[in-house]
Amino acid sequence: MDSRTVFRNTLIVLATAAAAYILLIGIRVWIVLLIAIIIASAVRPLVVRLNRWRIPSGLAILFVYGGIALSLVILVLVVVPPVITQMANYLEEEDRLANRIVFTQLWIERRAAEFTGNPDFAIADQDQTRAAVDDLVREVRTAAPNFLSSISGTLGEAALVFIMGVYWLTSYNGAIQFISELFTVVNRERVRELIFEIENALGSYMRGVTAVALIVGIANFIPTMLLGVQNAGTYAFIIAVGTLLPVVGALIGGIIAVFLALLTSPTQAIIVLVVFLIVQQLESTVLTPRVMSRTMRIDPLLVMVAIFTGFAMAGPIGAIISVPIIGTISILLRRLVLEPRRESVKHKVEAGAVLLNLGTEAAVISVPSETPASGASSAPPTSPSGIITSSR
Repeated sequence: MDSRTVFRNTLIVLATAAAAYILLIGIRVWIVLLIAIIIASAVRPLVVRLNRWRIPSGLAILFVYGGIALSLVILVLVVVPPVITQMANYLEEEDRLANRIVFTQLWIERRAAEFTGNPDFAIADQDQTRAAVDDLVREVRTAAPNFLSSISGTLGEAALVFIMGVYWLTSYNGAIQFISELFTVVNRERVRELIFEIENALGSYMRGVTAVALIVGIANFIPTMLLGVQNAGTYAFIIAVGTLLPVVGALIGGIIAVFLALLTSPTQAIIVLVVFLIVQQLESTVLTPRVMSRTMRIDPLLVMVAIFTGFAMAGPIGAIISVPIIGTISILLRRLVLEPRRESVKHKVEAGAVLLNLGTEAAVISVPSETPASGASSAPPTSPSGIITSSR
């Protein structure tokens, strides 16, 4: 190995390490960019439709994103303040919160004792419960500044998602043209088709997730409202937002909603819990697997494996982007590996036999007839498998 080869290999290793380091440092920026592209892919059909109505592209993009932002702001202003007010009152008066939790505990213990026939049934000592509540309140007060800081960072990333999405839609044609020109003239059209397919899959995924969250929110809101649960819209909103996070999101949202309802009334908490469990069964067994498998065109089992893997590797963010990533990989494998391999195996049928062109060899698969014609010439001897292989 000469010095030039050693230098080239060393340069490749250093460049790869530098690229990996840059990617690792800016991982959150790449995640924000991916989320922006997913959202932009989801709303692009609406932008295209507005363009057909002779609305300029820039105005159509601003109209769509402005509508999304306005809807989110109105929704948050309607459902979030009751929760913040309730929690702020409890944090200011921790004795009131402790009394409410102890009252709920006693109510559960009485119902459990009646159900089990054990009069000594107890969840925990009341003093221990009060001490745990005091510790929780202190931890929340300590973590409040960091939580507010994280909220500001999240709002900044959300604004960045909107900005990146707008730029992606405005420069969409130019970006596709630039990427396709990186390849040979023969492959450019194929690259464009591949990009369009990936974008359609990402957009369908986002629309599917949003539809599932909307259905879950409505399905939780209507029964709880009809049964007289206070702040039913808030609880439904929390559960719907949690549904956007695959696998564990709905469970986390349900726990938070039930806990908040429990602070108001044990009866309301039971109503919220029962409705949530019924809707959750529908969502986990019917809605999510079907929507995910149809939008990304991958098996529901593979969807679940991807979600668990993404959550184990990168937490909630990894779970959110795991399905788009596995869907993109699936499309790339199908278009770049599986389909070319199928096209390379050409075949034709002659005299009841399938001729396979395997490149260096020709394979003849005989297809025997159930009622051979009389006087037909006998077929040449074949192997027990019915396949004759001859070198060209």
